[in-house]
Amino acid sequence: MSQDTNRPRGHASDSEPTILATVDGAVEVLPLLNGRFKVTLKPRDRSVFVPLASCETSLPPDVIAAFLDLSFAWLCDSLARHDDPDYVQKVLQNQLLAYVEPSDFQGKRLLDFGCGSGASTLCMGTLLPDTEVVGIDLNPRNIALARRVLAVRQLSNVQFLVSSDPNSLAPGIGTFDFVVLSAVYEHLLPEERYRVMPLIWSSMNCGGVLFVSQTPYRYFPFEHHSTGLWVINYLPDKLSLFLARNLSKINPETNKSSDWTVHLRGGIRGATEVEILRNLRLSAAGRPTIIQPRSQDRAAYWLSCTNPERYRLLKKSVAVLFRLTDKLWGTVPSMNVDVAIRKDPA
Repeated sequence: MSQDTNRPRGHASDSEPTILATVDGAVEVLPLLNGRFKVTLKPRDRSVFVPLASCETSLPPDVIAAFLDLSFAWLCDSLARHDDPDYVQKVLQNQLLAYVEPSDFQGKRLLDFGCGSGASTLCMGTLLPDTEVVGIDLNPRNIALARRVLAVRQLSNVQFLVSSDPNSLAPGIGTFDFVVLSAVYEHLLPEERYRVMPLIWSSMNCGGVLFVSQTPYRYFPFEHHSTGLWVINYLPDKLSLFLARNLSKINPETNKSSDWTVHLRGGIRGATEVEILRNLRLSAAGRPTIIQPRSQDRAAYWLSCTNPERYRLLKKSVAVLFRLTDKLWGTVPSMNVDVAIRKDPA
């Protein structure tokens, strides 16, 4: 990656863009009057899948360049996770405060498992200033990047740790009152789910709450997360692999692979509440209980998180169905799993 010092003519010095050049294309970083930066991706190959081509960020150019070292195509998506209030921040705030009073987080410890570059951790650290928030991830490069963003955000209640291996937590990490898996569970391989979830459950204090969000529902008709294909969730693994490799137009790094494990790591199979509970019960540390939001049931909570201006009557009808499935089978089969599970005495 290199920086192009040639400035476009006709621009004021305080609004001239910096160009970050890579083998995949160029990134334009334009200073804005509000102290933020507009980031625009210009790929060399226009057929390359780019989930988000432009965004605004409060992070400085040197940190933007560090994100770029990880991925060109996913740069703006990664930055948006840290800065767009309608992305990670909105989901986490809605979920956490729907189930737990803000005062109940004070003086407690919260684990953000699989924190990646720290967007969810830092959002929660800002939202809950009197809570100790610990982000943990297996990838040391992710944690190094998270710590760079933390240095910019300057949150004294947040720290980041590297997990020693896929089947354990960081040594001496202690116990927690709350654990969050935000867009994480789907990326765990089946054998990791069997081992890691009981381990996380054992690290939680009795009465604590585990939150799982933004994980695709395993049997939703449209597989939106990894392939963008319909009905693939109902097909055998080999046929799903064939269709993902030949029909999917997104995530080519994953979907062109002939290794099914790569697709599982990419999150193709999602999860259900039943599966999550089953894995937690492998630990004898406490009884997992799905809880309802404080002021409404899970179906009404789902409805409140949808766009109120689109298909409202249809969504209300779906919420009635979800209320029934939740009572009968303990599941709200929406596009994503969104569940809070309390650790009760065994």
